[in-house]
Amino acid sequence: MDYLVMQIINGIVIGSVYALIALGLNLIWSITDVPDFSQGAIYVIAAYVGFFAVTWAKLPFLASIFVAMCVGAAIAFTCEKMLFRRWRGTTHHIQLLCAIALFFLMSNLAVVFWTGKAKFMPSYLSGKIPLLGFYVTYERLVVIAMAGILFGLVYFFITKTKMGKSIQAASQDKETAEMMGINIDTVNSVVFALGGALSSTAAVLTAPLYSVYPTMGDLPLLKSLVVVILGGFGSVGGVLVCGLGLGIVESLGGFYISSAYQHGYSFFVLILVLLFRPKGLFGRM
Repeated sequence: MDYLVMQIINGIVIGSVYALIALGLNLIWSITDVPDFSQGAIYVIAAYVGFFAVTWAKLPFLASIFVAMCVGAAIAFTCEKMLFRRWRGTTHHIQLLCAIALFFLMSNLAVVFWTGKAKFMPSYLSGKIPLLGFYVTYERLVVIAMAGILFGLVYFFITKTKMGKSIQAASQDKETAEMMGINIDTVNSVVFALGGALSSTAAVLTAPLYSVYPTMGDLPLLKSLVVVILGGFGSVGGVLVCGLGLGIVESLGGFYISSAYQHGYSFFVLILVLLFRPKGLFGRM
């Protein structure tokens, strides 16, 4: 029983990371119809920014998160304004190829600037808390708490603010929203910046738990894309539930079945869901 609880907690931690990245991807994808693969590279760049903010600039951990969020949001905003906006209205294949190219470009730039050697961020919280017969580190609890807080803030932003309602309208019918006076350029810039900030937060939160290296964004990006599809476009709650659920499935499957297939369980779940509900578990049918 202790091992079961431990694996569930581990699954919630990694699922929180998937959910944070997927939340930004969901907003971007639902409006532009393009899965923004560049968020995976922003995840990597932000992790390095957080690492150097802590080790070189000697900033507190929370300050390093804020710095990384600003950098990630700025990169995503610039990519949207300088590249994705240029090809809006054309075939989505061009924007998709651009996103893939940005992902590989920025990931390889990380190798050029910081080499492929893993870097380890110093621990920012020491100590453990007893929970149901075993101990959980404070750092893992911070990941879960931060994810919950950010989801609450984004939900409030989407449902209660004027810009949030514009985002909802654009995700449902972009052409009609534009006819009603909504500036689609502004909406796109906001969701890209928001996605960059969320991916950056996830990167810095997990850096002390694992390590920082140029390919660290590959698997989180793929799993987050799976979460978006499972949760359904436009569903904040769906992304959270599916992100946490996917993390738990991976953790339990890796422990009780085989760790060799740990990264394949999410895609098995994806295929099963798509067979019976092509628009996702919480998507609009």
